[in-house]
Amino acid sequence: MQRNAGFTLIELLVTLAVAIIIMTIAVPGFQGLMSSSRLASDYNEILSGLNLARSEAIKRRENVSFEITSASPWALSVYRTEDGNSDGSALRVRKKTDARITVSGDSIVVFGPLGKTVDIDGNNCDGSCSIDITHSAGECKVIQISSFGRVSRGGECSNDA
Repeated sequence: MQRNAGFTLIELLVTLAVAIIIMTIAVPGFQGLMSSSRLASDYNEILSGLNLARSEAIKRRENVSFEITSASPWALSVYRTEDGNSDGSALRVRKKTDARITVSGDSIVVFGPLGKTVDIDGNNCDGSCSIDITHSAGECKVIQISSFGRVSRGGECSNDA
């Protein structure tokens, strides 16, 4: 006697049904994971740009500016304040093509020769200022900048996006 190897039609249909149920549960969670991962990546990029601007200001003993534009695609640049914002003389330029963020708060920060914040969007920033970064998926994170120039991770966003 010879046995036929393989699956029956009912076994195949049950397997497909279980796979479809698992996929409908897993896909939304995976999309949320990808969205929060993109926000974390963009947030860390902005945080490192601010830290670079501060360290370059201390190293060069001159004013260094950090600027972020939230146009699509968003971009950041770190440049010597005297040179203006041109890509040719910028110390760092990063342009992201795959994400949309909205920046509320301060988009231009100038660090002085001692690493302190000299000017933030025309304000002297007594105490601390913040940059709220809202990703296109609606998640939000905050970066705090003290008057001494210390850049740190902030708390809750001021706008509930």
